[in-house]
Amino acid sequence: MAEFSQNINILKDTHEEDKTVIMNQIVTLAEQAGYTIADLDIARPWGGFVRFDYKDGDQFVGEFFPDVDPVEARLGNPDAELSPKILLVAPGQRLSWQMHHRRAERWAFLNDGAYYKSMNPDEMGEIIYAKAGDVVQFEAGECHRLAGVEGAYTLVAEIWQHTDPNQPSDEDDIVRLQDDYKR
Repeated sequence: MAEFSQNINILKDTHEEDKTVIMNQIVTLAEQAGYTIADLDIARPWGGFVRFDYKDGDQFVGEFFPDVDPVEARLGNPDAELSPKILLVAPGQRLSWQMHHRRAERWAFLNDGAYYKSMNPDEMGEIIYAKAGDVVQFEAGECHRLAGVEGAYTLVAEIWQHTDPNQPSDEDDIVRLQDDYKR
């Protein structure tokens, strides 16, 4: 079985301009590594994502967050589910300025990118540039925004860390504070 984290590195410097082609390559590499695709969205104006089945959480953490043990990845709750994703951000685009009530997030940058982070929903603060290998943790309620850099797609491995055991987070748990696309 191929290691997804190793093989996805071939995409980090891609100059392919069609996000559908890149997302299909991500899906192919993930499936070859034994991952189950739970959701694929290439219709996001900023890019798209591939979400993997909960059962793939430990494998994903082991590959993309090797310094984090599975219980730590679950914020100390060994029964919590993890939702692993790969995010693809188009050059110069950014996700909404957002926060979540029922999840924390951990990101691993697979190539260069950027983000904003603040506890103040009215103030994004300065942009923080990330390099391949940088890992960022956001707590539930912490405002954040992922941004792509100019000239190349930004790839990020993400795990949702569900903080409410009775109601796992989903795409509806996005509180958009500001959005470039008027969503």
